Amino acid sequence: MKSITNILIILTGLFFATPVFSQKDTKAKELLDKLSATLNQQGGLSFSFTMNINDETNKIKQSFEGQLLLKEAKFYLDTPDQSVYFDGKTQWTYNKTVQEVSILEPQPQDVQALNPISVFELYKTDCDYKYKGEKIDIQKRKVQEISLFPKNIKEDVKQVDIQINSSDAMPVFFFIIYNDNSKYRIYINKYQTQLSLPDSQFVFDTKKFPNVDVNDLR
Repeated sequence: MKSITNILIILTGLFFATPVFSQKDTKAKELLDKLSATLNQQGGLSFSFTMNINDETNKIKQSFEGQLLLKEAKFYLDTPDQSVYFDGKTQWTYNKTVQEVSILEPQPQDVQALNPISVFELYKTDCDYKYKGEKIDIQKRKVQEISLFPKNIKEDVKQVDIQINSSDAMPVFFFIIYNDNSKYRIYINKYQTQLSLPDSQFVFDTKKFPNVDVNDLR
């Protein structure tokens, strides 16, 4: 199963592989431009999501809920097994099962990939895309659906479908298909914008977890 860091990339829907076609879709680009602009103007963001995993190769079927908080270059991702904190410089990955936190400082070339807001910009150069039309989602909302196809053949992802809420241009669903045919569905159950999130939200506080083993990789 994919790692917790990959889940973050999956949520943004932009860690891509081989393109299916060479021409980019004008309607899809308009929606992606609007989505990128919307996210960059929303201040602090909170997403509550449900992820469904169907990995036939490894015989894994799993469903769990999580939360993603965003503020500028910072993020906090929480799932039942792990929490990831990133304050713009340092990343803490807290494994709840073994009570261990790993600390590292991502290299400059990795920072963009870690930032869910800036990584949305990658569609402009790193993938092809196609508009699939308007539909009604499971919450009875009108959504616009786009398929994205990666250009980098070294990556694992074959295709990402994104549904964007027609009323406010926010992402509400991701469907990720890997080259091994495993499928991840991420439903955005609730989102909030213009939040005032303290910087401390994006830092792992060892004082709150006195019994956690610290693995400092810096």
